[in-house]
Amino acid sequence: MGFSFAGLWSVEIRSLAVSLLLLATACTAIEPAGIDVEAVERAVPLALLPDHPDLVSEVACPLLGSEGLGPVPCTAVIAGLSVPLVISRPDTDGRVHIKSPVEVVRAVEVASEAKVRLDSDLGVDNAATCEPALRVSRAGQAFACTVTEQNGRIHHLTAVLVDGAGSFRLDPR
Repeated sequence: MGFSFAGLWSVEIRSLAVSLLLLATACTAIEPAGIDVEAVERAVPLALLPDHPDLVSEVACPLLGSEGLGPVPCTAVIAGLSVPLVISRPDTDGRVHIKSPVEVVRAVEVASEAKVRLDSDLGVDNAATCEPALRVSRAGQAFACTVTEQNGRIHHLTAVLVDGAGSFRLDPR
């Protein structure tokens, strides 16, 4: 059985404004400045997940360097799952804004909720850890958890997300 917790956070809620100073100097005052697409793509992991930029890879914004106004669709891989991003073109002070509608579930929250549930079900105090550090909140995403009883007995469990709201079930490994 799964259960929910309030440990989700949304990248969109945080609406990260990234001051990147990515605009190249314009050749003339009439021509608009270009944007260094590769620099934006390199900055996205730290902007999206400042605590875990290593979990963001394969950022692609093929339309960012094209002519036009308004935001452009991009993609990134977060913890192994491809997710959509929307990146604005630079505003007047050179900032780009990065948004994503995805939510992530943090391993520390899963471990905390698993501990509470197991303490209640088993009647003993447990310690729990889960990894990786986070997952995109989609059904089927999983965390490898280790639960240790006070007497040192270790249990290996898999916390599998059952929906996009962060509910999960614990399965033995």
